[in-house]
Amino acid sequence: MIHHFARALAIRESARHAPRPTGQPAPMAVANQPARPNPLRIRRDPQDTRRTVITGRFADVCAALDRLVELEAA
Repeated sequence: MIHHFARALAIRESARHAPRPTGQPAPMAVANQPARPNPLRIRRDPQDTRRTVITGRFADVCAALDRLVELEAA
């Protein structure tokens, strides 16, 4: 999987330094683009109660894990 990231980075870097035709604006940075909503999803496997899949932003997943730990401790 690392090679996919390395290739994507190489393509992005080469596109950044490629000459642009005059009159075209420079591409915007990724940070300036609006964030897509990425809801937190918690799915439990109905056949295996030990298995839970949590997807979403890293901070949201960590917060969900903390809440699950607190629920199990209570």
